[in-house]
Amino acid sequence: MKMISYWKNSKEFYNDDGLVLIFGYYDHKNMNNGGVKSLGVHWGDYPQSRGILSPCVIPKETRNAMLSGLLHQVTISADKNKIQKIIEAIQFF
Repeated sequence: MKMISYWKNSKEFYNDDGLVLIFGYYDHKNMNNGGVKSLGVHWGDYPQSRGILSPCVIPKETRNAMLSGLLHQVTISADKNKIQKIIEAIQFF
């Protein structure tokens, strides 16, 4: 599904049974000269705006808590692939 143009250079890095986390630049209404670094969330093809995927932006403090918790979780599970993806997202910010 096509993603709304407000998200620039987004990358999916986590999928938990349909809950998808992305990071990239969010440029609300394409008015911020390329956007700001943001964490986004969507579920499969929801939410949509006029049939285009429109991930929600997660606020900074919540973003930091989520990434910290996810890193802890995947470190305990020793899943090296997931660890690398979470670290990549953390380094983006």
